[in-house]
Amino acid sequence: MTTRSSSHTSAPNSVTGRTQKAPLSSLPPEDALLLRGFLLELRGSGRAQGTLTIYGESVRFLSRFCQDQGMPSLANVTAEHVREFMADLASRNKPASVHARYRALKRFFKWLVTEGVRNDNPMDRIKPPLLPELIQPHYQPQELETVLKACRDSSSYGLRDRAIILVLYDTGVRTAEVCGMEVSHINWDDQTILVTGKAGKQRRVSFGAKAGAAIDRYLRKRGVKSPWLWLSSGNKPMTANGLRMMLERRFESAGIRFRGAHAFRRAFAIGFLEAGGQESDLKELAGWKGYDMVQRYARATAGERAARAHKKLSPGDRLRVR
Repeated sequence: MTTRSSSHTSAPNSVTGRTQKAPLSSLPPEDALLLRGFLLELRGSGRAQGTLTIYGESVRFLSRFCQDQGMPSLANVTAEHVREFMADLASRNKPASVHARYRALKRFFKWLVTEGVRNDNPMDRIKPPLLPELIQPHYQPQELETVLKACRDSSSYGLRDRAIILVLYDTGVRTAEVCGMEVSHINWDDQTILVTGKAGKQRRVSFGAKAGAAIDRYLRKRGVKSPWLWLSSGNKPMTANGLRMMLERRFESAGIRFRGAHAFRRAFAIGFLEAGGQESDLKELAGWKGYDMVQRYARATAGERAARAHKKLSPGDRLRVR
């Protein structure tokens, strides 16, 4: 196979948006044109900015890797070339990061086939990286109770923060979904709210009585007419960065480690299944297209649920002995 050079500076260390982004001008002209068209197609289909960042980075990194190693352009690379790139990633990145790059490249090469640039998708001959059956960090109920108890400020911001924390845990919505909530999308009769998820897909999520009461208190207190549900300083809609900063501040003041806003979503999924919720309902509430994530959470909580079921169904306890 192709002999490697000593340069490995083009590959990423993570899939977060903090990675150095190579400009299109630094790529071979033919690769730059393909990447531009791919990103335009993604934008046209309503993909979120986070998706654009990861997908764009993945294509850039593969192009730069091929350039450094003397490999063909993206229109002509083979499965073996891509395997070398994936192996290089796997040697220095976590499995979840490598898996995200795999998904992005699979989508990119599928687009090349659709556009008639290639006759095949080399990713079809590459097995996806194995992901360990691990649930990423999430919040325990007692931790959230501590944070909520620390939110005793009766100001508009205090009531807002308490309501947001309850909504995040009670609904499992994504950061972009909670920031995009509008007052008119709340249905108070059935306690649901319309949210807009990935690729513009809308769904209704349900919130409980405590979250509903918290939202109501906040709206009555803020005294500002705005279509947006959550307002920041200057009565502007809350942004993802503003949400993160608020949560960091609230968790720090409560003495609880902040594990990110997405940890609420994981806690919601686990809590829903542990309470006896159906996997099909969780799929719809969380806005997942398939059952992959549902089954992942189900396997992670299977032991605890089986132990609780045994307490009710213990064969030994049904014996007529003392």
